[in-house]
Amino acid sequence: MGRRRKGRKVEKRVIPRLPKVFECPNCGYKSLYIEIKRKENVANISCGSCGITATLNVPPIYEPVDVYGDFIDKFYKGEIPIKKEKISEEKLI
Repeated sequence: MGRRRKGRKVEKRVIPRLPKVFECPNCGYKSLYIEIKRKENVANISCGSCGITATLNVPPIYEPVDVYGDFIDKFYKGEIPIKKEKISEEKLI
């Protein structure tokens, strides 16, 4: 007499998701937020810890990951003007 066969384990597939917050090249913290305004074809990039802000013109099909790649390339080449904003406690709350 044989036993019952065990049921096959179904493995759950983890779907990788695109990040929404990125690592800042200036301070190293994971606090760089990218906001894309689709109607204006503009992306606003700002760091929550060191206060760096930048604005890039982007095509309408770009996602935050693509904008981050362009920002990193231009940051290390020194092509974009970087504005430092002083972060007040009101913005953090």
